Amino acid sequence: MTRHRKPGLKAHRSETPPLGMFSPSEIASDPSWVPDMAALGEPAMTAESYIAAYLADVDAWWWSTNLHHEPRDFALKRTLAIIARAKMPDHEQALGQLGVDPLENMMSDELLDLLRAWMPFTPAMCHALGSVRMEFEPPELQHRLSAMIAESRRRAGFND
Repeated sequence: MTRHRKPGLKAHRSETPPLGMFSPSEIASDPSWVPDMAALGEPAMTAESYIAAYLADVDAWWWSTNLHHEPRDFALKRTLAIIARAKMPDHEQALGQLGVDPLENMMSDELLDLLRAWMPFTPAMCHALGSVRMEFEPPELQHRLSAMIAESRRRAGFND
């Protein structure tokens, strides 16, 4: 099930954490972004078990990357960790969901600055970013995202 936000609803863009906090190596080495299941009365999860659960049933786990339920930095780290492990076409639904929420809600120049550390994008990242509805964004931002995806495809030699 895909959840869309209404046009004009955006996450606050001025609280962008430093670039290094969102690099692939930083996310892999710092599991603080894993949901605190003990707070919900559930058994604790590892990063791997969380990612596997999300990819297996996005409808059960969508809340864990939703900006209405989680702080922006945790939601983004979780989103990027999931995308890093996802494979096309097996996880197409999960990647599409991550594109329409939270990546769509966080879309900004600041987000694209953070995503430079992930270049060239994998097919999974390209699919997630390709699911973002960009018609509500400024043309400059639309062009910048398109150029990043095109450069990734060119450098990696893949097509959707």
